[in-house]
Amino acid sequence: MANSAKETTIEIKDVLAVILRRRWLLVAPFVLVTVISFAGSFLMDKKFQSSTMVVIEQTQYLSKQLQAMVPGQEETRFSDAQRKNFLIAIQNEIISSAYLQRLIDELNLGQDPAVVRKAQKLNVQRPDVPVAALVYRILIEELRKNIQVDFNGENVVQITGESSDPAMAMEIATKLAEIFKDERLKREMSGVRGALDFSDEQLNIYRKNLDEAERRKAQFASEYIQNQLDESVSADTNIRAIMADVDNIKLQLDDNLRQQTAARTALAGYRIEQLTLTTNEEYDQLRTDITAETQRLVDFMSKYTWSDPKVINAGLKISRDLQDLEKVIGQLVERQYASASAADKKQLTAFFSLQAREMAFREKLNSFQVALSTLRSRIAYAPQFEIRMRNLENEVNSARQVYEKFQSQLTGSEISQSLMRGESESKYRIMEPASVPLRPVKPNRLKITILGAILGLVIGGAAAVMAELLDNSFKKIEEVESFLGMPVLATIPAIASIKGKVKVN
Repeated sequence: MANSAKETTIEIKDVLAVILRRRWLLVAPFVLVTVISFAGSFLMDKKFQSSTMVVIEQTQYLSKQLQAMVPGQEETRFSDAQRKNFLIAIQNEIISSAYLQRLIDELNLGQDPAVVRKAQKLNVQRPDVPVAALVYRILIEELRKNIQVDFNGENVVQITGESSDPAMAMEIATKLAEIFKDERLKREMSGVRGALDFSDEQLNIYRKNLDEAERRKAQFASEYIQNQLDESVSADTNIRAIMADVDNIKLQLDDNLRQQTAARTALAGYRIEQLTLTTNEEYDQLRTDITAETQRLVDFMSKYTWSDPKVINAGLKISRDLQDLEKVIGQLVERQYASASAADKKQLTAFFSLQAREMAFREKLNSFQVALSTLRSRIAYAPQFEIRMRNLENEVNSARQVYEKFQSQLTGSEISQSLMRGESESKYRIMEPASVPLRPVKPNRLKITILGAILGLVIGGAAAVMAELLDNSFKKIEEVESFLGMPVLATIPAIASIKGKVKVN
């Protein structure tokens, strides 16, 4: 233990001896680097910081008991992981391109000549990107370096802006906080605006439905009066005539379907999907004329007897249109199936003509059945009038109730929008506004000087160590004995100078 203590004492003495011997190598770099660091801090650009704090408060109008009952009103508490994710989301939101572009526009940062010149130089390398877009890119990258977002407490967002201009640092923090509040409010109000737009849209729809229901009611009453005044109609006679025509049409339709089956069998070489006909404008016009003339025929037969000229002429017109339609079908078949044989073309023309007649028969059958129902109801029209009128009144009342509900919802949405707009200042409240900084935060001269001093010590220490390693002279008796392999009998101390110490008589 004694030997160990002795060795330790010797080592400490050796270190002190080295320090004393190399003191100028230690002191000179220390002093020089410290002075250079302190002086150099005055040459560095000054940076000012200004911060503002935004409090995000949860506005609650319901008691805790009601919050537990109403969906979406439960009190929520964030875990550490959720709070960390929330902070990251807030940070990314505030330094997003959308926020920073708006900040650039509101502070007119894009008018800086230095930035414009830099963008123009970059445009030479990237001519595909406009200069204005490059200006935004440069400024956004610069702003992201000079903006810091932190959480200061439970629900306080601290936004810090940095700039070489103290007023600009304050403007960055202030404007960014205003943009954050505004965008947050817009996002939360989007749901209310969506409900407002939906209610307004539905209100217009149900207003039309209400108008339509009232129109049907008025039209029904008008038609009832008109039918009561029209005594030229012999309902019983017309019903019998239409019933006879309905039976005749059904027979013709059955016969038509049998002929189609036979024609399809004759065209067995064609697949079902191939049995189609591409129509033209003339074909479509004839089909439209047949439909319109069929409706006229039904209207006439509801008012006149079957022998009336109007009824006869309408029937003849339909027959002529069907004949013309068959001719057009023949022309279409010639063009569409040009490679088919003459027999196949004839069968195809017959098949498509039968299909056209089938459609005409079905239209006439449906129209006659509607007319038949109308005439039958006309006989017992008076007893059903009150029932039908009551139903129409119920439709009007129902449409009015729905309309009034959406009108009430629209009013409620407008109130909610006004309320949310009014509470924005309290929900996103500036707890501490940004102010013009009085002192720069960069450069930190004390920190730079301390770091310089430490660096000077490191350089001096390294220089001293290197000097000791390169110095081959003997510094201790033990080194001489070890080198020569024999003991040292005596030593002569070094005399730096005897001048002034010895007096000569």
